[in-house]
Order: sequence, then structure tokens, then C-alpha cells
Amino acid sequence: MRGAVVFQMWIVLLLATLSRVGKAQVANAKVLRGNSRRDDLYHKDENITVTPAGGVIISPNYPKAYPRNLCLSWKLQSPPGSLIHLEFDEQFNLEEPVNGKCSYDFVEVEETSQTSTIKWGRWCGQKAPSTLTSKSNTLRITFKSDDYFVAKPGFKIYYSLLGDANTNWVAVTELMSDMGENEMPATEVPQTLEDLDRTIAAFDTIEQLLKSLSPDTWRQDLDSIYTQTYIHYRSKSYHLASRQNKVDLNRLHDEVKRYSCTPRNYSVNLREELKTTNAVFFPRCLLVKRCGGNCGCGTNNWNTGCTCQPSKTTTKLHEVLKYAPETSPFKHEKRQRMRWVIDEIFLMHHEICECACPLQPPR
Repeated sequence: MRGAVVFQMWIVLLLATLSRVGKAQVANAKVLRGNSRRDDLYHKDENITVTPAGGVIISPNYPKAYPRNLCLSWKLQSPPGSLIHLEFDEQFNLEEPVNGKCSYDFVEVEETSQTSTIKWGRWCGQKAPSTLTSKSNTLRITFKSDDYFVAKPGFKIYYSLLGDANTNWVAVTELMSDMGENEMPATEVPQTLEDLDRTIAAFDTIEQLLKSLSPDTWRQDLDSIYTQTYIHYRSKSYHLASRQNKVDLNRLHDEVKRYSCTPRNYSVNLREELKTTNAVFFPRCLLVKRCGGNCGCGTNNWNTGCTCQPSKTTTKLHEVLKYAPETSPFKHEKRQRMRWVIDEIFLMHHEICECACPLQPPR
């Protein structure tokens, strides 16, 4: 009798142990893809009003790994008549596509109006999407991640406000005036864009330009170039770099002038270059340095008669094979002899170039 009781107790303990082991295995098991149960999916919808200051949308924990089981949505809306510009940061990395499709983790942009829906794209993997500009004043960005953790940094999107193609300068001025005097640019500009374009053509540096247009506040204008709040679009460099690391516009301006008219490699046909009709050469063409470029861009009608010309030239010696048919003193010899010889020829090379313009030199 006692043995039967002991046996029953042993059976109960064995079943309890197996039950605990089974539960532990279930708890440690990975959730397979395609599981229809997503009770732990995290939903969040956010409405964003796009202003001239712009802003940034990032995946959670960026640039560290984003969580799993997410469904996030951002609705971007700008003032009527304006557009929204999106630019993706280069550090873009979501789960890789499968068979060319972003089926698991992805970011998606779509634009819905009363008459149509535009799906700008669904992206994943490591290649950042191209920039895009909406066709209306509303965009929706959606980010989804499934229940599989992939340890990817996610994404960062810069959004900014743009005027549409029909926006004129009067409308832009009115929009800027609504922001208050503290946010208005201090620089006074000429009456028309053509006048302003002709004005800035006379200056070589930003400092000279601002001193002329706004002699009383040029220093404040210069200091506030990268801190102004009224501009409609902020570049990626604005968000990524400090002021000391930003692009030197004076240097870029100088590079345009320096490299727009420069000596460049050209291939010349020797017969045409030497104006030779009674001989052939090998090689038939040679590389020379010749002035080329468009002389930059300057005032109105700057290109009338404006040419890139050499200011310093050099004659260089080249050795080539030359063949010229020999005339035979014997009339009965119809076949001419093929005799190639090394010949020395001289070709002109351009060392220094400059723009020659009858009007104001391009700047």
C-alpha cells in the first residue's frame, strides 16, 4: 500500500517537472515571421505643422538600433499654397529587402489629397532615398518594424517648407512679414531680381556684398547667415555640421572663376592640326593642353563675344611615325614603297587661360 502511494507521488512530481520545462521552452522560443498575433505592436500617430524653420523626423533610438513591433506615423502639413521638401540623411539603414521588396521593416511616404493618392515610395536596406518635394501641402510618413530585431540604426528625415511654382516674391515677403520684425532680414535689396543680379555680379566676397547692400547691419547679417529663422529650406549641412564646418561660399565662388576657364586635355588629329595633306601619322591623334570652359557666368548678355583664351602658351616636341608616298623615277613602277620614318613635330600647348569679354568680366 505504501509503495503504491510513493509511486503516485513520483508520477505527480514528474508531470510537474515536464510542465515547467515545456513552459520554459515556449518562453525562450523565437517568434517566427508571419505570426498573425501582434498584440505588442506599438502604434503612434503624430501631426506636425511644417514652418519655415523646418525640422527633423527620426526613428526611435536613432542612430542606435530601433525597437521592434513599431507602427509610427507622422502627418506633415504646411500652409495652403506651399510645398513640403524631404531629405533623407545618408546614414540610412533598415532591414534588407527580400526578393527586392521591403516586406518587414520599412519607411513609406505617401501624399493623399481629395482627388488622388501619390505613393512616393517604400524604402528599406542601406541606400538612402532621394530627396522629394510634395505636390500639395500634406505628406504622411509611416515607419513599421516587425517582431524580429535586426539591430539597424534606422533613419533621419529633414523636412522643410517650400513655396510652390506659382509663389511670387510679393507673397513670400508677406509671409515673412507675418513673422515679426525680429525675424526679418535686415538686408535691403534692389527693386527687381534683375537689378539684384547685376548688383551682386560686382562683388567677390559675401562681406563686400553685404557691406554694399546693408552698410549699417552687414556684420549682423554676416553673423546670422547660419542662424536665420525665416528661410524656407535648410540644407543637410545646416543640421549636420557646426558653423565652422559649413561650406565656404567665397571659396566656391573663387573656384568657379578659377576653374571655369582652364587648360584641358584635347585630342587633336595631326593631319588637321599640321594642315598636312601629303602624309599620314601614327598615332593619328595626340593629347594637347588647350583652353576650355564657359568663362563662368556674370552680368546680362555676358556670353556675347566672351571667350576662354590662352595667356601663356608653350611649344612642345612630339615624336611620331610619319609616312609620305615616295615618287619613283621609273614610270613602270606603279606600286609605291611603304616607308615609315620617325618624325619630330611641334604642337602648341596652353599653360594659362583667362576669360576675354567685351563686357564686364564674369564673376
